[in-house]
Amino acid sequence: MEIRVKYFVRGTVCAVALVAALTGCGGGGDADAGAAVGAAGIGSGGEKGKKTSGTLSVPQVRSALPTNETLGGVWVGDDLGVIDGEPARQHCAEETGTPCDGVVAVGHKEAAVRGNADSDKVEFTLFSFDSQQAASAAVKGLAAKIRNREPTPTQVAAGADETEAFTNGNHGTSVVMRVGNVVAYVRASLYADDGARQMALLQVDLIKKAA
Repeated sequence: MEIRVKYFVRGTVCAVALVAALTGCGGGGDADAGAAVGAAGIGSGGEKGKKTSGTLSVPQVRSALPTNETLGGVWVGDDLGVIDGEPARQHCAEETGTPCDGVVAVGHKEAAVRGNADSDKVEFTLFSFDSQQAASAAVKGLAAKIRNREPTPTQVAAGADETEAFTNGNHGTSVVMRVGNVVAYVRASLYADDGARQMALLQVDLIKKAA
């Protein structure tokens, strides 16, 4: 089976074939706010007492990705996709600039506001690893690549264990987070003032619920 999912690479959208992908829908609820950890928070711990995430399997990654229903009635978008094995490692390495030898699964979902797809859109990418060390290396590598094209740091509080966030000044915000052994990349082009933070909160909440 082959599905095609769009990914942001170097600021542009390009099609990537996901070979041997699994598709499906996962549930989720309201996201809970966590500790404020912004661009300076990389390497900091998560909020004490909050549930974190270990390694997510392929089905768990699928359930941790937002669905159109989770995002809300105005959102439409492609079916979410999850891959594992060597295709997952290769895509992870390309995106993060790290070896990704410990990656277990990679998932992706994108959506746009109905009738306003040119301006309001969001992408979610998850990388599940077999260790916290591998996830931490990947989140730092991914953040470094994003920093090269979106050099302006910004603050996003989402309750993750590690967070870096950047903006390009045109309502586009990239948030890179580690939640346990899972790296989450949320790229939001939204005109709502707090839209990127809300999307990051939702993603962290779904990862914790899937664990």
